[in-house]
Amino acid sequence: MADVQASLDKLTELAARRKGKIQIACAPTLATSRLGDILSTFKLRYPRSIVEVQETPPQAALVMLQQQEVEFYIGPEVPNLNDFHFESIIDDPLVACIPEELYTGEKTIRLDAIAQFPLIMLNRKTAVRGLVDRLMREEGIELNVQYEVESAQTALALASSGLGVSIVPGIALGRNVDRRIRVVPLDNPNARRAVGIITTRGYVQQRYAEQLIALIRTNLRGEG
Repeated sequence: MADVQASLDKLTELAARRKGKIQIACAPTLATSRLGDILSTFKLRYPRSIVEVQETPPQAALVMLQQQEVEFYIGPEVPNLNDFHFESIIDDPLVACIPEELYTGEKTIRLDAIAQFPLIMLNRKTAVRGLVDRLMREEGIELNVQYEVESAQTALALASSGLGVSIVPGIALGRNVDRRIRVVPLDNPNARRAVGIITTRGYVQQRYAEQLIALIRTNLRGEG
C-alpha cells in the first residue's frame, strides 16, 4: 500500500507540475528559424502558459521522451521509432547554399557537382549529415569537407562569407536569406526528409500541449 501511495503521490505531483506548463524538445534547425514565431503567437493566445524548450538532436530527444522529461519533440523523422509515434507535417528538402562568386546559374545541382566545391557541413551528430553521407555513399561520391559545424546558421554564415558551399535543410533558411548566397535545390529525389512531431506511444496530450501542437501544424504548413 505504501508503494501504491508513493506512486499516486508521484502522479499527482507530475499532474500539478504539468498544469499550465509544457516541456518540449526541438531540433536546432527549427529552433533558430521557426520556433520563435510559434512560441510568441502561443504566448499571445495563452498568456498563463509556460513553455520550456530544450534544443537537441533527435536521438537525445528520444531519451528525453522515454524519461518523460518532455511532452513531444519537433524535428525530423528518425528510423526505428518502435516506441514512438511520428506525425509528419511537412516535406523538407535539402538545399545547397552557394556563394555568389561560385554560382554559375544552376537551377538545381547534382551531388557529384557539389562534391567539386569546398563544403561546409553539419557535423555527424546531426540527422542532416547522416542523410547526406548516405546519399553520397549510394552514388559513390567523396565529399571535400572543409568545415564541420554544429548548426545550420553557422553553416549559412560561413557560406555567406564565401568559404564554401553549405548543405542545409530548407526549413533552416527562415524568411531572410543573405543576398551573398544562392539557394539551389539538390537534384536527387531522396534529398529530403519528413519533419513533424514525435511523441511516445500512448501519449495523452494535456490541453496546452494540444493547442501548441495545433499551432505548430498550422505554422509549418503555412510557411512551407
